[in-house]
Amino acid sequence: MSFSRSSTSASSATARLPGFLRPENASSRVEAHNKLFSQLNQLEASRLQAGRVQNSPFTTAHALLPSTRDLNRYADILPYKHTQVVVGTSTVSTDVTTAATSQQPTQTYINANRISAPLTLQSSLPKDFPGYIATQAPLPHTQARFWRMVYEQNVHVIVCLTAVSPVRVMRSMKAEQYWPQPGWTDPFFLDLHVKNLDATDQQDVVVYRHFEVWNPQLDPATAPKRQVLLVHYQGWPDHGVPEDTKDLRDILYSIRAWKAEQQSLDPSKKKDFGPIVVNCSAGCGRTGTFCVVDTALSVLEYIGYPYLRALSSNSNMNTTVKGIDQAQSLELQEQKALNGVYDWHSDRDIIYEILSSFRQDRMLMVQTATQYSFCYQVIRDLCQ
Repeated sequence: MSFSRSSTSASSATARLPGFLRPENASSRVEAHNKLFSQLNQLEASRLQAGRVQNSPFTTAHALLPSTRDLNRYADILPYKHTQVVVGTSTVSTDVTTAATSQQPTQTYINANRISAPLTLQSSLPKDFPGYIATQAPLPHTQARFWRMVYEQNVHVIVCLTAVSPVRVMRSMKAEQYWPQPGWTDPFFLDLHVKNLDATDQQDVVVYRHFEVWNPQLDPATAPKRQVLLVHYQGWPDHGVPEDTKDLRDILYSIRAWKAEQQSLDPSKKKDFGPIVVNCSAGCGRTGTFCVVDTALSVLEYIGYPYLRALSSNSNMNTTVKGIDQAQSLELQEQKALNGVYDWHSDRDIIYEILSSFRQDRMLMVQTATQYSFCYQVIRDLCQ
């Protein structure tokens, strides 16, 4: 029996894919993904039912109080209590026009959840894996609170996955711009300023914006200004997926390149970048998709998966993604049986595993079956 060169090549390429990406054909993949997504939705329904009990970790009653109700963009997308981010743990002035002595307690509520590494994959991720903060697009009256969260949670990277209205003071349907104009500084609080370091704005599908965040009341020698990267992906439709995976793949690697560049400024000290803040409009569908894909890529990087595709040459950020050292990969493979590290040869489905965990941290992470299938497609394209 003879085989054509093309069929042999295709077979070889398939064998190099992680096991959970190897269904034989597209129709069987769609069927499998739909079945898994249906299971996730059944688990979600059980959690939402359990959340009706006041002391449940999945309760959202705190988000519907008279003092918090108007801080939610959507009445049905609310943060679970047990992972909700608390903002303003100290007393600060909320109005830069008042005297410094005029203090009042900062409101602590924000529609945001901490998204942590799945327990089942902790041995397959770096010990300092920062996780994410999944949040809604800030409302005009919660923008200051959003930047307070960024400052307090040691955030260095923000990912915005939705187009925004440029009118910051008027609520729109989906999202408003929540950052200052190029060259401008917004004094959100007496002790929190945010400056846009860019000279001009761009309207590309993906825009990389650069900010400084600092407390002007502190000595810059001991509390230097923090560099923050805001990645704005404007071409991702609500409840949908992009036409292809290229832009998202470039974003994933560009964030890694930016972190490496920041780390190189002080190689002697390992930099703590904090969690990545991710928002779309509601902070669940597109946001969840990004978090799942980024985590899956982090797993493959950490275990030494040897066939990751490099960053495309058309990216807006310059970087070189190094190939995986083959000897290191073999060494890691030998350690897997001892340490319980994910083995990419196995059929273990880390996409399902990651999303199942993330949905326990925030409701409706990855909202549609199409977005769920897109998670697999992004990783598949990263592995070829």
